[in-house]
Formats: sequence, C-alpha cells, structure tokens
Amino acid sequence: MKRTKEDIQAERDFYRCQCDDMGQQILRLQQELTQVHNDAKRSHTTTSLILKTYELIDHDVSVEDMGKRFLQVILSTMWADRAMILRFGKEAGAFTSHCSLGLQHNSSPVLGLNDTAPEFLFVNSNTEITSLTDSFCSAIESKYVLWYFNRYEGVALLVGNDMEDRKFRLPFTEKDRDIVESSLNVFIDIVRRKEAEMALLKSEGRYRRLVQSSPETILVCCDERLTLVNNAGLKLLGAENPEEVIEHPLLDFIHPDDHGIMMKMINDILENNHETPLTERRFKRIDDTIVDVEIVAIPLTFQDRAAVQIVALDITERRRMEEEQAKVRKIESLGVLAGGIAHDFNNILTGILGNIDLAKSYSEPESDVYEFLQDALNASTRAKELTYKLLTFSKGGSPLKKSTSIAEIITDSVNFILSGSRVKYEYSQSDDLWPVEIDVVQFRQVIENLTVNAHQAMPEGGFFTIRAENADRETEQALSLNDRRYVRLTVKDSGVGILEKNLQKIFDPYFTTKDKGNGLGLATAYSIIKKHEGLIMVESVVGEGTTFFINIPASDEKPSAEIADKTDTRGGEGKILIMDDDKAVRMVAVGILTNSGFEVVCAQDGREAIELYTAAGNSDKPFDVVILDLTIPGGMGGQETMKKLLEIDPDVKAVVSSGYAKDPVLANYKDYGFQGIIAKPFNIKELCKSLFEVMNI
Repeated sequence: MKRTKEDIQAERDFYRCQCDDMGQQILRLQQELTQVHNDAKRSHTTTSLILKTYELIDHDVSVEDMGKRFLQVILSTMWADRAMILRFGKEAGAFTSHCSLGLQHNSSPVLGLNDTAPEFLFVNSNTEITSLTDSFCSAIESKYVLWYFNRYEGVALLVGNDMEDRKFRLPFTEKDRDIVESSLNVFIDIVRRKEAEMALLKSEGRYRRLVQSSPETILVCCDERLTLVNNAGLKLLGAENPEEVIEHPLLDFIHPDDHGIMMKMINDILENNHETPLTERRFKRIDDTIVDVEIVAIPLTFQDRAAVQIVALDITERRRMEEEQAKVRKIESLGVLAGGIAHDFNNILTGILGNIDLAKSYSEPESDVYEFLQDALNASTRAKELTYKLLTFSKGGSPLKKSTSIAEIITDSVNFILSGSRVKYEYSQSDDLWPVEIDVVQFRQVIENLTVNAHQAMPEGGFFTIRAENADRETEQALSLNDRRYVRLTVKDSGVGILEKNLQKIFDPYFTTKDKGNGLGLATAYSIIKKHEGLIMVESVVGEGTTFFINIPASDEKPSAEIADKTDTRGGEGKILIMDDDKAVRMVAVGILTNSGFEVVCAQDGREAIELYTAAGNSDKPFDVVILDLTIPGGMGGQETMKKLLEIDPDVKAVVSSGYAKDPVLANYKDYGFQGIIAKPFNIKELCKSLFEVMNI
C-alpha cells in the first residue's frame, strides 16, 4: 500500500508529539531530581551546620568567641560572605551587635528597631528596598540579606553577601531560613548553657571564697568523698594541706562508732532534700585523735553534683568543761552526804579517841592494857583519816594552806606507800623550785593516793617517777588556769595503763576497776587539787603506763620551818569555857583538860556560853580561853557567839572547833576574831597544844 505524503507527515507529527511528551517527562524528571538533590544538599547542609554548632561547646571559650566561631560555621556552610549576631535590649528598644564577621569594620552598630520587626526578612536583587530593609542592609553592609529574629530569646542573626558574580550565588530561600533558624536556636541553647556554667563558676568562686574565710569548719561531701574543705576544716582535721583530705572518704574522718548514723544522715539529706537539726558527732583527725563537734548539714549542688555541706563547730573544750562541771557536781553531791554525817561521826570519834587516849595515859606503858588501848587508838585514828577523806568533798571546805617546800612531803609519802615493794621510785626537781601554797595534810593525801594507784597498776614491779618543775604563765598548762605562777608535778608509772573509755571516769566518786577499792582515791585527789585552785589531768596508754599532770599554785613567801612538837600535856593552868552541843564531846574535853591541870566549865549552846562568860567576867576569876563549837543544830553556833563575845570583851581569846569542814571560818578563823582552831576528833596533845598557843598570844 502506497503511503501518501499526508500519511508520512501525520506519522512524523505523531512521533514528534511523542518525543515532545517524552522530552517533557525527561525534563520534569530532571527538574525533580534536581529538586531532590537540592533538598538533600540543603538537608545535609542544615545537619552539618547544626553538628558543627554543637561542636562549639567548650568550657575554655568565652561567649563572644563562641559567637565568632558560630558565624564562621555559618559563612562556610551558606553562600554568604558576612554575618552578624544581634541582641535586642528592651530598655533601649534597639538591637545591639554581639559579634560579626566579614564586615569592613568589626563595629557594633545599633539598629533603631523595636521587637515588632519581622521574624524573617529576605532582601534579594528583585526586592524593593524600603526604609526597613535598608536599615538591615546598612547594618550588615550588604544588599542581599537574610534576617531571622528569635523573639523569645531576643537574639537575631543576619546573613548576607555582596558578590558581583551573581551566577554562582543561590538566592536565599525558605530552605536557607530553616538552616538559619535551626542553627541559631541551637547556638542560643549552647550560649544559655555556657552562660549558666560561667554564672555557676562565678557563684562557686564566691562560695569558695566565703567558705575559706569562714572561722567555722565547712566540709562539702560528694559521692561520700570530701570535695571541699576550708582552712578551718584543715585545722580541725589536723591536715597541713588540702591534698591530705580532698577526695578522701568522709568516713576516714568520722569516729568508727558514728559511721552508720553519719551515712544514714547524709542519705536522708540527699533523698529528702532537707537540712538536719543541730547534732553532736565525733570527728577523727589525721593523727587518730578524737574531736567532739556540733554539726549542721544541708543539701547542696556543687560542681553540677548533688552534695552535702557540713558546718562543724569544735566543742571539745566545751565538752571538757562540761565534764569538769559534771565531776564537780558529783563531788558536791557526795560532799552533801559526807558533810551531813561528818559532824555527828566526828563527835562520836572525839568521844572514842579522847577516852582511849585518857585511859592510855592512866595505864602502864609495859602492860597489856596499854597495848590494847594503843591498838584501839590506831583504829580510831584510821577512822578519823577516812572521815577526813570524805570531808575533802564537802562544799566550801577550804584547805588550811601555808607556804611549803614539797620535796620532803612527796618523798616521805611515796616511801611510806612503796616500802617493801618491787617498784623503783625516783624523784627529781628543777633548780630553784618555788615553794607552794598547800594544805600539807591534804597534799600528802594526794601523793599517797596517786602512789597507791601506781603500786596497784604494777603488781610485778616497775618504775614510778615524780618530776617537780616551775611552770610559769607562758606554759601551756598554766594558761588553762589563772595568770599566775605554778609548780607542775609529772607523776608517771609504767603500769598496765587505763582504757580510753575509762579516762573520763577515773575522777568520779566511787568509780573503780579494781576488785578491792572504794573509788575515792582519785576523786579525793581531784577535789583537793580543785580546792587548791590547781589543775589535775591524766594521759594513759594501755600496756605502757599512766601519767598525771598536777599544777599547784606557787607561793611568794618562804616556807615556814617545821618545829618538833614537845607539848607537855600536864602543865596546864587556867580557866576554860567549852561550848559544844554533844555531851560526849564535852565530857571527854573536860576529862582531858582537867587531867592536864585546867579548870573547865561547859555550855550547851551560844546563849549559855555568853551568860557564863559574862558572869565570870564580872567575878574575880574570868575565863582565860573559850572553845566554841562552830555548828550547834537549833541553837547559836560558834561564829555568832564569837561576835557577841567580842562586843562584851574585845580581848577575848577563843578557839574554834568543828567536826564539819564546810565553813570558811575554819580556813580563815582569824578574820572572825578567833586565835586558834581545833578539828574534831582530837586527842590530848592536839587539844592542849592549841590551848597553850592561844594562851601565850
């Protein structure tokens, strides 16, 4: 079949139409592929820009440097050659340049625009320049600008270029908007975090300075370890530099018995976010010594971590003072008991001791009766010493002090106790040792009690030393007393030592760890030293021995010489008035003094004594000496009676007598008009000697 020209033309038109359709499809496909490529490229660009923005997180870079690095990322990613970050100030109502890159001048222009400016603004070659867009273009020195403003943060980003060659520049599009918006928001988050870190560092810096300047101990604990310790804390823990305690476990510095309760307290603070009330704990120093502290703990955020701040106050000295006061109260309570029975007991002993002494004076020295009476007298004397020990606890019982050299007293007392034992004793003293102001009898009792303790601590023998030396006001131990001179005794044994848990109890009345003993020895020593305005302390190591430190006030007077007692008990003459409420005491005093040659008259109380003294004074035979009992239950006692007698006769000679050493009259009897003193229970020689001394005044 012959094809016509029209058929050929129609066929050509058909194929041409098919090719045109195919070309259009290929063109559309090519355009779609180009769009996909461009979208992928822009998506990659956005992702790359965001990742590079996150890489700006650096603790060593300032916020301004971070801004410049961010702009470098923007310029290297987008088709632009200049960029600027601005911040909007509400007070000024304007935008201020934070940082910029690619500009002729790295200036900080201020745009006089308010925050109603558009969120996005595109200024391209085909955009009409208005007054608004002109301000942006002028600010960035470019005709081609992309502006994005984050209203919530008040931060804007301007990106622009002014390149002559337009064919290589892609116009700013919505995709560029996504890139700018995402990257700027990420940058804002980074800046916010960086500023928070800087504020935290600044705050922590102020906190550290405040903590270091605090006079109280401040510890910061993170993850159960010490993160911060101030200067006061280093001193409390016995550390010379922070490296000795920082990053060490907190429990290393807590008494082992307090570990459990301390960790429970810290966990409770962290879990419940509340502070603890004031409580007392025990810290352990680097040298293992224990410190009593008062602490308050609060939750804290330190270096982005949950932490606990502990504020501690050293109360070791206060606790020591409280324990000292507790000891004093215990001793005073014992003094009430001792003083309550001492008067009656000593009256009874006076009757026993005096009558035995009288009976002995009528017996033949070679007879069995004389020996029996001597044994009874010795037993009564031991009872007298026991009462005297109890009376050292009596409140207000002042020692009868005088200036004395202590070397002989110490040596005699120690040798008496250690005689025949396997303990080797040594005494030493510093040159020109000062005399001391002591009650000799009481001080001898202290030395004897300490020696007995040392002897019992060394049953197999050992070494016992006493060192006496001058301790002036600059000596550390002396400073804990008064601003005066002291003689310090160091009493040391090599015995079994004392357990740490018992060290704070050894001065308590009736506390003892021995099978035999009444627990009064050290309590008595403590009470005596206290009444001498001195100080007694103890140190001990189990298995190595015990050391006592005693500070006794020094005397400014020379020691008085001791004179041998040669009193003749049978050479008395004169008229004596005895006032005492106890009949047994009156009778034994009458027997002793009558046997010694005196004439004796008795009175039961002060009123009767005044009547008798007045009557005798009006006669031709007045009283030569009056003996007045200090305490008369339910009647006029010796002090008030003496006051009345002085009004009657200013030259009255009187001796004060008592079996209860609680009244200051006994220690300062001359201040109350008395010329002598006689303590109950007394024997023949003591009573006669006191009378002879007063009569010879």
